[in-house]
Amino acid sequence: MLCLDDDKWQIMLTLSDYFPKNTEYFYSYPVGDTFYFYNAGDPVDDELISARLLVCAGEDIKVVVYNSILKDGSLKLLRENSDISFVGEDQIIPLPETINEDVLGNERNEVITEALLERTSSGNLIMAQPILDERLINDYQIDPKLSIWLNDKKNLDQYVPASLLPKRYAEFVNGKDLFDSKIKLPIPCVVKISASSSGEGIRLCLTREALEQAKVDFKERTGTLFVEEHISYTHNIGFQFGIPFNKPRFFPSHIIGYNHQVTAADGEFLGGFIYAKEWDAKIEEVKTVLETEILPKIQEKDWYGVGSFDVLIDAEGKFYIIDSNFRTTGMTAYVLLTKNNQIGKSMISFTATFKGTEKEFIKRVLSLNHGKKKILTIISLTKKDDEYRFNAALLFDQRKELPALALKLTDQGVKSVVLEMLKKEA
Repeated sequence: MLCLDDDKWQIMLTLSDYFPKNTEYFYSYPVGDTFYFYNAGDPVDDELISARLLVCAGEDIKVVVYNSILKDGSLKLLRENSDISFVGEDQIIPLPETINEDVLGNERNEVITEALLERTSSGNLIMAQPILDERLINDYQIDPKLSIWLNDKKNLDQYVPASLLPKRYAEFVNGKDLFDSKIKLPIPCVVKISASSSGEGIRLCLTREALEQAKVDFKERTGTLFVEEHISYTHNIGFQFGIPFNKPRFFPSHIIGYNHQVTAADGEFLGGFIYAKEWDAKIEEVKTVLETEILPKIQEKDWYGVGSFDVLIDAEGKFYIIDSNFRTTGMTAYVLLTKNNQIGKSMISFTATFKGTEKEFIKRVLSLNHGKKKILTIISLTKKDDEYRFNAALLFDQRKELPALALKLTDQGVKSVVLEMLKKEA
């Protein structure tokens, strides 16, 4: 898509450049330990996640969202207090209001399936992690079994050279198999559920005690688990890639951009840094390997769209591909907004809450989302009772500014794990 920016025409890269026209994209996951996938399933997070694509879908894609995005005027409020654009109402497919944060587990999967059958059209649906239900098979654009296979970490060695993967010490058919195992595993190590979301199925085990706790934590998990080498790294990078739909095989699949991952101590994804005008020789080397050696293999399987590879780089410059996501991720929208100069500074993404009236939220938070006071780019917003929940980028010129910026937000009543981490950098 072309747009006029400061009297110059600029190519705006969006999801519409990678999917067929009239694609209906649902950025969500099945809940629980079913459908060949583990998702602990915080419905509040799921609601915010589904709305992230409203800022990067482009002209030709419809976005499926949870009703909370529209309820209480959340999206309207965000439109009125933002300097970035969101897709039009005609591109939004809301799920029924009855699918809310109180609907959990298998019941949630069932009512979502029924809603998708009713509200999406045959052959147009893309779901970040497909619900593998026979009733939905004809609705999906891409064979859901292919997407599920690609998103399963145990299959990484089918398209990534062994030299670029951490050593795998052992594999277990399920959590009980790991729990009962008498194999003496090396320490440190990493325990992974083979197919899971947002780092929920990962435990970094630096001690024998941590490994034993991981066995307890994952004892009830039904899918494959494995234990692999722990990599001490200097960089943890998420490379966002794109493979355009319906292009000749020689059309270059490519890296759209990248971010530095922010994770919790147990490996859970919390957010990401994108530095303005960053250039790093090693990162460029990794990018070249991904574009020339790995992405063409994926394109040959007739998969298309956007996704990411998580890559660790150690102190000697050796890099390891530790995970793949053949779906939009928590950083996709931010990478596209940055690439399109809609975010013009360095940034770190985070999820937060604020309790108060609408007037207080506008004054204390949304006033920082546009205009001269701007330090935020909020891309998704929901509300329940007097609590606002949002996903945003905190903007900065130099990293040393971040503790003060984080303090400014928390002093206004914003609560966020990432902001608390940033305050400690002082």
